[in-house]
Amino acid sequence: MDISITPYLGQYSSAKQALGTTLGATEDLLHLHAGLIIFFAAALFLRHRMRSRVPIALVYLFAFGNEAIDAYSPAGGATVTGSAVDILNTIFWPTLLFLLARRRGKAGKPDRTN
Repeated sequence: MDISITPYLGQYSSAKQALGTTLGATEDLLHLHAGLIIFFAAALFLRHRMRSRVPIALVYLFAFGNEAIDAYSPAGGATVTGSAVDILNTIFWPTLLFLLARRRGKAGKPDRTN
């Protein structure tokens, strides 16, 4: 029994393109929003603080997973530079929020916001 995932990869790529067209958003903007949505949803639904490694790990997992799917998608067209830009767009703001939360969230440390 040979089950190919290629049709599913094509459907995934088509769904991403349709989402961008429907929202009138560029691919870069979709990556930015996806990273933030994954970060906040993971923190909220998994009940982890933003300083926890779990939400940021999921952002990185989805970013690299999405690029792996793009690389093997029948539509093709994925380049190393394009993938690197997509990953950076996805992880940039969640990573900064994570680092800020880690900086301010240490128990027993004085609050440096004054």
